[in-house]
Amino acid sequence: MSITAAAVKKAAAVLLPKKKVRKAIGFAAAFLITLALLPVMLLLAMGHQLTKAEDEYGNIDFSQFMQSLSPEQKERFSQMEDDGKAIEKEMEKLGIKDMIVKAQIIYLTYFDDVHKDEDFFAEYCSLFKENDNEKLIENLGSKYNLSIDYSEFMRSYSVIVNVSINPYLFVNFDLKNNIDLSVWAENAYETQWGCVPHTDGSLLTDEKYKALKEKYPQDITADCDKWLSRRTVDNYNLLRSYLWYDHESGTISEDNYPISDMTVQELFDSADVKGNIETLPQTKGIAVLKENTIGIFVGNGNAIYAKSAEDGIVKENISAGGWTSWFEIPWIQYGDEKSFGNEIKFEEYDEKKKNNLGLVQWAIQAHENGWGYVYGTYGNVLTEPLLQDRAAVFGSEVTSYTDFIRSNWLGKRTADCVGLIKGYGWYDSKSGEIKVGSNGMMDVGANAMFANAAVKGTIDTIPEVPGLAVWSDGHIGIYIGNGEVIEAMNTLRGVTRTKLAGREWTHWLQIPYISYVEEKE
Repeated sequence: MSITAAAVKKAAAVLLPKKKVRKAIGFAAAFLITLALLPVMLLLAMGHQLTKAEDEYGNIDFSQFMQSLSPEQKERFSQMEDDGKAIEKEMEKLGIKDMIVKAQIIYLTYFDDVHKDEDFFAEYCSLFKENDNEKLIENLGSKYNLSIDYSEFMRSYSVIVNVSINPYLFVNFDLKNNIDLSVWAENAYETQWGCVPHTDGSLLTDEKYKALKEKYPQDITADCDKWLSRRTVDNYNLLRSYLWYDHESGTISEDNYPISDMTVQELFDSADVKGNIETLPQTKGIAVLKENTIGIFVGNGNAIYAKSAEDGIVKENISAGGWTSWFEIPWIQYGDEKSFGNEIKFEEYDEKKKNNLGLVQWAIQAHENGWGYVYGTYGNVLTEPLLQDRAAVFGSEVTSYTDFIRSNWLGKRTADCVGLIKGYGWYDSKSGEIKVGSNGMMDVGANAMFANAAVKGTIDTIPEVPGLAVWSDGHIGIYIGNGEVIEAMNTLRGVTRTKLAGREWTHWLQIPYISYVEEKE
């Protein structure tokens, strides 16, 4: 990613006329880029107004930008980065991830001179439970004795949210799914994307707009002019822009997710699950159809679609729109939010010491979040490179199921039976990473784990201790209490919750690499 030095100054000057705000946003800009919150704001927030600046000054690498900072500026930048992460952590605790970007932007812009004690971020973030922006700004100003001009803030914020894609809105960037498609459509509507023929969700710059008018003079009308310097799509591409979006590069391109070139009607015909509009299920991310117009059902009886150059992206009730049919999009996986969530979040008994009660909570969240099974994995998100690596190492244990794995587990967290246990032992709650061999957890198979256990017995003698392991030759699971077990069963079943009775377990054991406590205080 590169940034333009002149763009930083010009965006700040045009968006934020007050000197103090310009100074804050200038510092904030680099930080926001590192968080991938505003990957195109500095270059394109003002669209054609920044084009000349780019040509005149050229681009500089972000790494070069960082090297150009003074030691004091680098220290300030580092502190801002830490503060941004603190805000992210507190907002996640509060369950309002969709407000993280807003909280970070306001903090970085206005809170330079505010005293911050140890409870500051918790108190600050709690104010963002207020969804009304005007009340939010009023509450912040009152609590911290700040003068924040509401209209000024909204002016800059509206530009930011239109040109950027908020990563905290989505449940799983690695798996194209109906929940995130619905969120994508909602975001396009809320941030007022425009509707311009032959556009794909990228920013409509002067250069792009000129090329469109030359190539499609009949389609690009005067109504399209108002969408210049904003994100725009045509009707079909509201769906396809989601498929084409790559969160790592921040680009929307057909190369990111090649799909067959078919019309809306051909797409409907190819769908396996579909029906007339009277039978529409309440499943977010289902497509709705009327003639050649496609919309995205987002719940509560509403669909969002790119209507026209005059209207842009609209939300309307199904009953008022003349929709005739619905279908599940063949390129999308369907399920509920939990089945696509990759976030690891569970209640640990002691973050500093791995133990049986923490293991139980780890196993429960893995089951509830729909983790899959791939031999040789231990809780990381399954990417194509990781799948290829496991296939190379473990051969037919993986290659015999590659088609099924790609269809069901790619983009989700996966583990094999002993990997479910090892993943807990290797998980670092501070960094969110799973570090092989850490925390005293040996990298061994199910049989070696059983052999190394000092405390174990036959299954008929199992005590009522949640977090024991249950074992049979070549396989291991986690006893969670009350006669139930969570296990990474096999490739076709993934992480499952089963009854202890009726399975083929022969022994129980205390896992030798964790401690055992009786109850939580």
